[in-house]
Amino acid sequence: MALSTIQLHLLTRDCPDIPQLVLINQEAFPPSERASIDGLFDSNDGGNLDMIGIYAGEELAGFFAVRKFRSIRYLAYFAVSAHRRSGGIGSRALSLLKQFYPEGQMVIEFEAPDESAENNSIRLRRRDFYLRNGFQETGWYNFYDETEFEIACSELPFHREEFEEFIDFLNAIIPIHMPRPYRKG
Repeated sequence: MALSTIQLHLLTRDCPDIPQLVLINQEAFPPSERASIDGLFDSNDGGNLDMIGIYAGEELAGFFAVRKFRSIRYLAYFAVSAHRRSGGIGSRALSLLKQFYPEGQMVIEFEAPDESAENNSIRLRRRDFYLRNGFQETGWYNFYDETEFEIACSELPFHREEFEEFIDFLNAIIPIHMPRPYRKG
């Protein structure tokens, strides 16, 4: 299927593609990192979460969960169906997502490279994917769930103070520990 047929659509809880959304979520994330689709919809406090379907023609091929706070657009979840990966759909979808949110700064966290980690090659591939697709390294990190995460954004400079306010906001609606961004060295 041509990549030009990739489209993004807002998803609602009563969307007929919810069963496919649940399957993509289950195959893309290990249980320790997975939020339920119902839980994501439930956490939409005041319209701060957009669930966005990635469609290849009529087929739901993936999704984004984007948290909105002031000018921050935090890419909380991004998944592409296993049978659609490595065909350019993720890069095209990210490009469309930037157009979907023409205002504001998109922020993503990905596992920081760590030579001692078993999944370091996957970490490097993820980081390289985001950097290839226009995200910028900020020099800031977070540590939670026993993992160090690197923070990247769609454009520099990184709005660190606003991101910290976003973390406070997120903690108010999803009571988990989210530490403050830090720099190394």
